[in-house]
Amino acid sequence: MNCTAHLNTIRGALVVSLCALAGAGAMAADGKWVQDAKSCAAPEYPRDSLSKGEQGTTSLRILVGVDGKAIDSEIENSSHSRKLDSAAQRALMECSFKPQPADAKPAQQWVKTEFVWKLN
Repeated sequence: MNCTAHLNTIRGALVVSLCALAGAGAMAADGKWVQDAKSCAAPEYPRDSLSKGEQGTTSLRILVGVDGKAIDSEIENSSHSRKLDSAAQRALMECSFKPQPADAKPAQQWVKTEFVWKLN
């Protein structure tokens, strides 16, 4: 094997090794955040909404940091009641999130969640 062919072989092996390392790093950082239901208290039904018989579903996007804590939130779909939406947003921002799978190290990411307001 001449010197040029040998260098090309080494370069190719180095590229393959670097790609394998990058893939392993990406797998370790992969994963997603899921809401830890045990860490959340249900939102309190706003009195005014209760007396008006307001119901609906508030869909939110919550920005979860690398520590599993909520950083920010946005209402994605409204329940059509500002009070219900605000109550859901306040309560769900207090939730903690856990990695899925359990040994993953997810990056900061948006998580979708919802709360259904229903009168019995």
